[in-house]
Amino acid sequence: MRIWLALFALLLVAGCARPPLDPAADRLARDFHGAVRSGDWARVEAVLAPDFAHTSDRRASFEQVRRALPAGQPREARVVGWSKGQGGVLSALHLYRFGDSDVVVQTTLRPEGARLKVAGFVANRLPPGQLEANRFTFAGKSARHYGFLVSAFLSPLVMVAVAAMAAMARGLRFKLAWMALALVGVGQAWFNWTTGEGGFTFAQLSLVNVGFGRATDISPWIIRFSAPAGALLVLARLLTLRDAVLSPAPKAEGRG
Repeated sequence: MRIWLALFALLLVAGCARPPLDPAADRLARDFHGAVRSGDWARVEAVLAPDFAHTSDRRASFEQVRRALPAGQPREARVVGWSKGQGGVLSALHLYRFGDSDVVVQTTLRPEGARLKVAGFVANRLPPGQLEANRFTFAGKSARHYGFLVSAFLSPLVMVAVAAMAAMARGLRFKLAWMALALVGVGQAWFNWTTGEGGFTFAQLSLVNVGFGRATDISPWIIRFSAPAGALLVLARLLTLRDAVLSPAPKAEGRG
């Protein structure tokens, strides 16, 4: 069973792969972090967006961030997430791993003419062991974890199976409509693989809705799926159709 669940998770992860961050934006964000960490204020101010550069307490803010960062060179530095907003504004999230701590840095990059400028910079230390806790693993997981993962696995299978049954059913009118209904899910159940927390929202309709992913490469994995309500309605219709076929026709009364 674990092999099938792992394969299911792998297929979902492959479908959720995000494109890489633009190399120029990646390089600018890394260089800016290095300039702040080393206290090279000339390099820092050279790439600041105009509104950010004119902030009165910018030097004090950067100095406060610099003192909070771990000393020495990081043993690992990589992009763990990014997003693009209105006006081409980029939000790049980098992970820097030091000997005794991990730091996540969010750098906001804004186009200014033909170049990108830094319009925001936030650094936060992660609690010890947070990265390891957010990995997808079966170690130490409860029956609740396995139950939710199996439910997410079965939900689309039930939808597709009932749609196939509708396609092959004899005497069923409007087959295409019934097949489409079988693929309709109602609501959305979600589950945090790290914390074991979960919930369900009702106000949603979707087709074969199942998802497995996380906001960034270091965030908790979230599993989502919709309840196969449409498949249950179609299955009920198929059962009534079968009962009608199996029921004997009433005998005609003879005349005396």
